[in-house]
Amino acid sequence: MNEIQIDYMKHALKNGNRFYEESNDIHWNELVSKGLATKHAEWKEDMAYFRVTAAGKEKLSAERRL
Repeated sequence: MNEIQIDYMKHALKNGNRFYEESNDIHWNELVSKGLATKHAEWKEDMAYFRVTAAGKEKLSAERRL
């Protein structure tokens, strides 16, 4: 995980585990591909909600950055 991804994940967790972003966001989609986040379609085609998975929370904790 890079610093941007860590910041995004922390932000999501502080906001009910939701982060609203463009669906093609490279940082979030990388987290999704690694199983550290999930992607949920929004009514706008080019937007999505991203959520941190349990594995993502564990990874943040392991890095002591949560």
